[in-house]
Amino acid sequence: MNISKAVENKIKRMPPGQVFGYGVIPDYEKSPTAVIKAVGRMVKERKLERVSKGQFYIPKKGLFGPRKPSDNELIKSVLYKGGRLCGYITGLAIYNKLGLTTQVPRTITVACNGSRQTKEFGTIRVKTIITPAPVREQDVKLLQFLDALKDIKKIPDSDINLSLKIMRRNISELQTTELKRMVNLAKQYYSAQTKALVGLLTSDFNPDLKIKKELALNPTTTYKLKLDINKWPQAREWNIQ
Repeated sequence: MNISKAVENKIKRMPPGQVFGYGVIPDYEKSPTAVIKAVGRMVKERKLERVSKGQFYIPKKGLFGPRKPSDNELIKSVLYKGGRLCGYITGLAIYNKLGLTTQVPRTITVACNGSRQTKEFGTIRVKTIITPAPVREQDVKLLQFLDALKDIKKIPDSDINLSLKIMRRNISELQTTELKRMVNLAKQYYSAQTKALVGLLTSDFNPDLKIKKELALNPTTTYKLKLDINKWPQAREWNIQ
């Protein structure tokens, strides 16, 4: 069987509406040019639709013609490259999901190890920002928590004291290994203020981690967040005001 036929057979087995790239086609590594030509021919024949550069889908047949992929599929096309995770959802979409804001964004922010760009998909817009932290499946929730703490002062329609209370509840549900990993990620990739907030929210329910020593914060630096000290009596311990 020639490559063109093999590519077509592989693609035909994919569910309509599922976004995919060249990397999921087995022959791509050994014969990339032939695979690209075969996919391009299927696009011309309208057997496939192009979402963006190197991303395609088999159109679903609807009452009024071909239907586009779901928003989740479109977002996944940015989150994954060649079947591997390369980014995670952050920003307002996650802060809304965590209960930190009531705002629902039209633009979904994705933190990735690639470049900054904005993709228009019609129903939604996806904006990518660069994260210095390596993106791994098991770290996604932890990075989302850390991003929320990093942006805690800038989250719209939110009260910082309530937001921190919500984040403390979320963090308290982590396993010890996850908590240790989050502290390590904060130490390596986040600002001193974010690290201080991690210390404030974790030291009271898991003292065995020795977080203050682990985070290595400068004892002379203060962080002005305008917290209610009556609600956060340990804030002074972390130089948070």
